[in-house]
Amino acid sequence: MDDLTGFQRDLLYVIAGADQPSGQDVKDEVETYYNSDINHGRLYPNLDTLVNKELVEKGQLDRRTNYYEISDRGRQAIEERREWEQQYLND
Repeated sequence: MDDLTGFQRDLLYVIAGADQPSGQDVKDEVETYYNSDINHGRLYPNLDTLVNKELVEKGQLDRRTNYYEISDRGRQAIEERREWEQQYLND
């Protein structure tokens, strides 16, 4: 996960916390968190990066809509990241 951008990590967390969200669902959630618009030209290439890194699986809901789902590898990456972060939060 150390080679992901912060935006890609945020996308990964959103996907992990949802039940097979569409790209639009992910976009809506991230826009709420960032409190700004996210354009398709930023969103979908970053989703594709997560798929290519095998952190997320992509499926088809219908001819126009894809869904995204966290992979086992993606869940493991999140767990490792959380463990790394935790060491800096405990005093």
